[in-house]
Amino acid sequence: MASVNIHCPRCQSAQVYRHGQNPKGHDRFRCRDCHRVFQLTW
Repeated sequence: MASVNIHCPRCQSAQVYRHGQNPKGHDRFRCRDCHRVFQLTW
């Protein structure tokens, strides 16, 4: 299994964790530093 380093688009922090899914099933992530919730695909 390959791992991908995900960075926050707001603060560029690597302290990111998975924060559920959107209604279409795409993963959502939350930054531990600035608390922004984002997703990589729409």
